[in-house]
Amino acid sequence: MSKKHKLFRFNEQTLNFEPYEAGLSKRIWRVLLYALWGILVGVAAFFLYSALFDSPDTRRLKEENERMAMRYEVLSRQVKDIESVVQELEKRDDNMYRAILQAEPVSQRRLSDLDRAGRYSGWADLAWHDLVVNTSYQLDDLTRRVYMQSKSYDELANLVRNNEDRIAHLPAIQPVKNSVLRKEASGYGWRTDPIYGDRRMHNGIDFSVPQGSEVFATADGTVSYIGYDRGGYGYHIKIDHGYGYETYYAHLTNKSAKVKVGQKVKRGDVIALSGHTGKSTAPHLHYEVRLHGKPNNPIYYFFIDLTPEEYDDMLSNLSNSGVPMD
Repeated sequence: MSKKHKLFRFNEQTLNFEPYEAGLSKRIWRVLLYALWGILVGVAAFFLYSALFDSPDTRRLKEENERMAMRYEVLSRQVKDIESVVQELEKRDDNMYRAILQAEPVSQRRLSDLDRAGRYSGWADLAWHDLVVNTSYQLDDLTRRVYMQSKSYDELANLVRNNEDRIAHLPAIQPVKNSVLRKEASGYGWRTDPIYGDRRMHNGIDFSVPQGSEVFATADGTVSYIGYDRGGYGYHIKIDHGYGYETYYAHLTNKSAKVKVGQKVKRGDVIALSGHTGKSTAPHLHYEVRLHGKPNNPIYYFFIDLTPEEYDDMLSNLSNSGVPMD
């Protein structure tokens, strides 16, 4: 049996330390004081450890959040890529396919916006509310636009099936072989005239090809004009395709026509040879497409014999940054 430790206190009268026994209340108070200090030290140690070191659950949550952030970034880039593809399809649909078929554009139908407030109102309590709503809106909007584009193509396919004769008379190929094209060329639009030096509208496309290259009718039609314009088109041919369409082939080699006025031609028939006549700075073919007498950008009329890659190359080669030749 262990000895009980005695407590002593100093007696000022006797000037000696005398043994005494503490009361029960003091002993309880002492125990409580020690316990309080222990709790305070423990709490301080816990918060210090939490601040310096992550728990296994915290580390796992942080790793998951990092992976989710990386995955979201990848998905965001993919959504943007898909959106740019859809925008290009919509642009070609309205400005090329529907313009060519003289069908009403569907751009107005694409403007209808989704109701964010009502559609996603039940998600207000989510921790990542803004992120979830914005991503969901993008995906829903893309889904709607892709569906509308699919319906638009169905409509265009019906127009093509019901207008076979008109499609045959629609300018739809290049007037020169792709294999003989050079890179430098001038496209449709405003540019600096190479001879007069002022800003002028260029109503067609200049195909930079070697002199004497074959020139093809771009659709079925009737030759309406063959002649020479010294200060402009030089030796040139016009073909009336009906349905309001007409094509011009200018700066041809003089008297190189393979057809006669009034002759009917088929798409792909050789009509002349390219040259360097009239207001021309180098051998090339100037080609125009007119609808009801109004010049159209010919770039929208090469959809039969060009792959998407070749079409993109032509957009680059025939931009207004090319070399003006007439």
